[in-house]
Amino acid sequence: MNSPVNSEYIYERLATALEALPSGFLKTKSGVEMRLIKKAFTPEEVWLAGQLSRTLETAAEIAKRVGLDEAKVTETLESLVPRRLVRLDTLELQVPGVQPKSDGVRKYRLGPFLVGWYEAMMRGPMVNDKEFAELFEQFIIEGGGERIFAPRPGVLGVIPHRGSLKPELIQPYEDIDAHFQRHERFLVIDCVCRTEQNLLGSKCEKPILRCGFVGMPPQAPLSKNILDREQASKLLGELAQMGHIQLGFYGFTAGSETPQFVGTCNCCGCCCGVLRGVTHLGLAEAPQRSNYRAVKDPEKCLSCGVCVERCQVHAIRETDDKPLVDREKCIGCGACVIACPNDALEMVPVSAEEWFHYPTSFNDWEERRLQNFGTPDGHRMGG
Repeated sequence: MNSPVNSEYIYERLATALEALPSGFLKTKSGVEMRLIKKAFTPEEVWLAGQLSRTLETAAEIAKRVGLDEAKVTETLESLVPRRLVRLDTLELQVPGVQPKSDGVRKYRLGPFLVGWYEAMMRGPMVNDKEFAELFEQFIIEGGGERIFAPRPGVLGVIPHRGSLKPELIQPYEDIDAHFQRHERFLVIDCVCRTEQNLLGSKCEKPILRCGFVGMPPQAPLSKNILDREQASKLLGELAQMGHIQLGFYGFTAGSETPQFVGTCNCCGCCCGVLRGVTHLGLAEAPQRSNYRAVKDPEKCLSCGVCVERCQVHAIRETDDKPLVDREKCIGCGACVIACPNDALEMVPVSAEEWFHYPTSFNDWEERRLQNFGTPDGHRMGG
């Protein structure tokens, strides 16, 4: 490319463009974010990606604006789509044996760091790269985690477990059973957080195949990662019984045109980057809480300690009498509710003032994030 690709400026420009996205990408004092970019992408890729923003553009429009050949720009953009540094106007899932759909002219924009190109790199070229995992941890600790996790709406939202909500309370974006009826095949992938923590010496014993559950076309061939309805439903149930927290994707991130349950990560507090925003960084919120909180009936409580053991965010604590639920820490996952042996816990809706109104589109999510970005150092304002 006819560009200053060897200049440090191109990395700073891309970092600035990523920080301008609603997902955030904090510029740290150590500059660790620059090292993450350099590990993941070539100078030519960084140069072109740094020219992008939230605005959707065709390859022809981008090529004309930056003064490069359209064919070369298209080639570079397309190579960055699977790695999520560039995203299309719709999220295309790469499924073996299934041809991606093509709806006319493709438009491109800059993709976020998280959830985005970090996960793609950890599932791809950096899957065994300990240094990349260490850089990510350093970035999160130096303030990158707060910048990404604290603004509302959260990057991922808590979905109550099946069986934890009374049927009349279930909203479309919480209806897991309806999701399983809509599809015959489901994509389930390894947990990227567990992958990263494994590189750093984690001793977590929970299964690594636990994330996604995204509906696939019926012609998707069955494999380790493509499960049929019965297999996927059974696995999700087993993960729930192990005490995972379900962090769901907003419907529009997987092609849904209406707010509905489209898939979920199944997370543990020791591995999940988002949950560790609460348990390790001390943020008041990291995942977007559900619209319910666990409430205990002390008369039914057997003081068995199951709820204390299962809570991944330490919202239930032992006392001299009965274990107590700290409402301010509860994220409304229902993991304690479905495991209580004496039905002493139930999920109760929050007040109208606290109710989280689900974004209606990706643009809606981004606009609301921008409104809540707060001060330049990433502190959240508002709810």
